[in-house]
Amino acid sequence: ELESLVMDWLGQAIGLPAEFLHKTQGSLGGGVIQTTASESTFVCLLAGRTEAIKRFQTMFPDIEDAEINSRLVGYCSDQAHSSVEKAGLIGLVKLRYIESDENLSLRGDKLKEAIKTDRENGLVPFFLCATLGTTGACAFDNLQELGPICQEEQMWLHVDAAYAGSAFVCPEFRKWMKGIEFADSIAFNPSKWLMVHFDCTAMWVKTVGHFTELS
Repeated sequence: ELESLVMDWLGQAIGLPAEFLHKTQGSLGGGVIQTTASESTFVCLLAGRTEAIKRFQTMFPDIEDAEINSRLVGYCSDQAHSSVEKAGLIGLVKLRYIESDENLSLRGDKLKEAIKTDRENGLVPFFLCATLGTTGACAFDNLQELGPICQEEQMWLHVDAAYAGSAFVCPEFRKWMKGIEFADSIAFNPSKWLMVHFDCTAMWVKTVGHFTELS
């Protein structure tokens, strides 16, 4: 109960939508403390993978999990942290690095191109890890463009705000969060700027139930 309260306070402090909070009436989401942002990315990739496999099997019930898994493909910016690639390797799914723009931001047009190409090759797009505050340059992916695409394509959108998420405590920096309402999950490290001891990663999800049936 204490963890739930603290995560709600922190979520409100950085301006998260109400559906990410435990206290919101009718909310299916909430926050939890993880050890690292890398772990959060991996867990959310697994949740997205499980949902994609279940959805695919409703259309093609005779296809085995392993065959569906072999067709899954996820995406991230070429500026994303190396832990995203590792999550794909451990999760046994393909992961595509997408070229960022002149501001080192992942944009919607490039994501659409990658999805179109992969669908034409028989693959199933299922996951995008967008970054708010890349490790190399503190660049911000464009959630306002990426979010609607993920929603339309039924892809899990995870937001890795490990480095810069603490800055959203200041309302003047929340312009970089625009589009966060499209995210299925978000994580950041209070241990970076909020004087909290390592290990401490704050992670929120819109639907906790997706994490109770991971495969």
